[in-house]
Amino acid sequence: MKILHKELDKGVIKLRVDNADDLWHLSHIVESGDLLFGKTYRKEMKKSDKIRSEKLERVPVKLEIMVEKIEFSKDVIRLRATGVITQGEEVGSYHTFNIDEGSTITITKKWKNYQLERIDRAIKDTLTPKILIICIEEGDADFGIITQYGVDFPVSVSKSIAGKHETSSRDKDKREFFAEISLKIIEIIQKYNLKTVIMAGPGFYKDEFINYLKESKSEILNNIVTENVSTGGRSGIYECIKRGTLEKAQKDLRISIETNAVERLLVAILKNDGVYGIKAIEKALEYGAISELLIVDQYLKKNEFEALTEKSREQRASVHVISSEHDAGKKLEGIGGIGAILRFKID
Repeated sequence: MKILHKELDKGVIKLRVDNADDLWHLSHIVESGDLLFGKTYRKEMKKSDKIRSEKLERVPVKLEIMVEKIEFSKDVIRLRATGVITQGEEVGSYHTFNIDEGSTITITKKWKNYQLERIDRAIKDTLTPKILIICIEEGDADFGIITQYGVDFPVSVSKSIAGKHETSSRDKDKREFFAEISLKIIEIIQKYNLKTVIMAGPGFYKDEFINYLKESKSEILNNIVTENVSTGGRSGIYECIKRGTLEKAQKDLRISIETNAVERLLVAILKNDGVYGIKAIEKALEYGAISELLIVDQYLKKNEFEALTEKSREQRASVHVISSEHDAGKKLEGIGGIGAILRFKID
């Protein structure tokens, strides 16, 4: 994400969307009542010179809408904002902005501190390379791309491997399996401009794959680090994240930081060094006892949660906004969407 123009005294910020993570951030920044201005497309009736039925054609226009509904779709990597047109053609009618990677939009609103911080975070995250984790075991390899909003699973590779007593067929099957994984890694690295690949898995199968890469003198070997996990599949990928492996590979990667923060909160709660839920947070704030506040991103739009967040900042507590798109966010949602690690115990 990049800020192209900013006039906070007028509530105006013009942004360029660079990637899917930016769209996800915007889905938590843009809210009902905001004014959204930019280039979009409207269907317009066109008549030909010949006598034939009229057709609807999409023509580019510049419009401003007052947002009523916002929706982020990971499947098509698009943000949809729907509202009433306030400036441009057909004022008063409804229109939907389809915001994609590369879009430029201007947002006018009364900005809140956490929203401005989220823009700063999105700008920083734009410079942070994504990471690919592959969890491999015999005959199966799951691929997970770690994004700022969670984990995407773009592909998996499966192949039947001959038994240990069929040495010749087994070696052939393995090499074909490893070759297919290598091609998928190259394809994903090029598509997403990845710098780091973590090869994880139980046992020694991942090491056999690394040996295959050494034999084939593959350049992707320079991008790969290995990690032991207790299980295969997607569970192995999530285990990798919980262990802090991502931090070792890329210190600033958001999802690992968030996961570790939630795990620390859960441990603190068990030791009575942490609290969760609105009432408990309110009481902790009365004592000035909050050291770290954790809140699920979706809850920031609710007034009572926003007030608790702002008061925590005033008391110099660290605030962690946790994505609802990965396991750590879902755990925090399960205990009310908000929790805090305390400076000292309270009754």
